[in-house]
Amino acid sequence: MERIALADAERDFSRLVQRVFSEGVTVEVKRGDQVIARITPVGPRPALQVRDLNAFLRGLPQLGEDAEAFGEDLRAIRRGLPEESDPWA
Repeated sequence: MERIALADAERDFSRLVQRVFSEGVTVEVKRGDQVIARITPVGPRPALQVRDLNAFLRGLPQLGEDAEAFGEDLRAIRRGLPEESDPWA
């Protein structure tokens, strides 16, 4: 379970709450060494509906400057995999 300092939680509270909601994670808030609060999703999230997919994707974190490096990592992984064969051929 992730722990975050109270000052950090205050500084970016709306992003923290959005993350708890969208990722379904629980975050403990601490003051010094003591946990003083826990932010957790209310319950299981309903299944994502197709009509909500675009809004969901817009809410995901952006890769930003890492996008090109991420793409190259994926290409390198794919090059290392055995070539797929067509089972219907």
